[in-house]
Amino acid sequence: MQDTGMVSAVATVDSEPLEAVLGGLEAAVYVADVQSGEILFNNRAFQSLHGGSAVGQILRDSVVPLPERGDYRVDPRGIEASNAPCEIFDGELLQPRTGHWYHVREQAVLWVDGRIVRLGIAIDITDRKKTAEITRQQEERIAHTERLIALGEMASMLAHELNQPLSAIANYCNGCVKRMQAGASAEKLLPTMQKAVAQAERAGKIIGSIRAFVKKSEPRRSATSVAAILESALALIEIDARRRGIRLSVDVAPGLPDVYADQVMIEQVLLNLARNGFDAMKDAPEGKRILAVRARASGERFVEIAVIDRGHGIAGGGLEQLLQPFFTTREEGMGMGLPVCRSIIEFHDGHLTAEPGPEGGTIFAFTLPVEETARE
Repeated sequence: MQDTGMVSAVATVDSEPLEAVLGGLEAAVYVADVQSGEILFNNRAFQSLHGGSAVGQILRDSVVPLPERGDYRVDPRGIEASNAPCEIFDGELLQPRTGHWYHVREQAVLWVDGRIVRLGIAIDITDRKKTAEITRQQEERIAHTERLIALGEMASMLAHELNQPLSAIANYCNGCVKRMQAGASAEKLLPTMQKAVAQAERAGKIIGSIRAFVKKSEPRRSATSVAAILESALALIEIDARRRGIRLSVDVAPGLPDVYADQVMIEQVLLNLARNGFDAMKDAPEGKRILAVRARASGERFVEIAVIDRGHGIAGGGLEQLLQPFFTTREEGMGMGLPVCRSIIEFHDGHLTAEPGPEGGTIFAFTLPVEETARE
């Protein structure tokens, strides 16, 4: 029969240096039995949160947020002594009662009496979370401002683009009115009216693209096809390309998986990169003004979208500086377009790069996680 008094004495003696080391930490530290959840040790920071010593109480009742069973990498109740120590959880959790966020890490370790316990460390990261949220909101406002600036620069060409289908509609309708007055039958008028409908739909798509692009809303990531993102973005890019005499080349690999993204935000990135490419090619010979947009798989977990121009490129260390705030090669630029693009891509767990193109110019490429990767 085991001498429980001896076990208790051993635990008491061995825990003294442990308490001395951990007692002064600002992080809340606890040790709890994996089977019963009974707290075996808690340091002063944990006691301060709890309102006193919690030894002997059930861990689930403490003020520190805890992972759910499904959040653990492995069920701590089934860990053998031979597999300890091992990490079983590392993540950020919200305590709904206090509204505080904690970074919680737990390991399964052997306690002084030989049983498996959960050794946990909880660090209050509420201030960091608030700062990150403020930063995110500021970046969102900057991104919205960038969209409005871009639309302002495109206003004249958008007016021209809309004027074409509206003029066509007016002409088709006037023609139908005159033919009806002359006694034309409905069958003869039908093809003309169908053309008017097509032009109205074209104008509606242009307006819809503009409205979606300038709309200020919370980022909403969802499964989205790369083709749909490119189609919507190119509707705006093509308008500017035609005005500048630039040819677009689009190459989308077949069978690309859906990406997990906010479509409007990614369209903003594409429009910004395209406009930079257009500016870089303003002095290029007419036959070389080609902007290529390419989409292809990047391994099994990401899709890469690249915007490639044949402009003058970036001299010296400019490529490294391009993604830094307030660096610009445009006389009227603020230097915030590319940093906003980088923030958007990093928000999507992707990466934005810039490098020289093999035929001159610059390749801007960014990655987006496929839906399955993002949800994992």
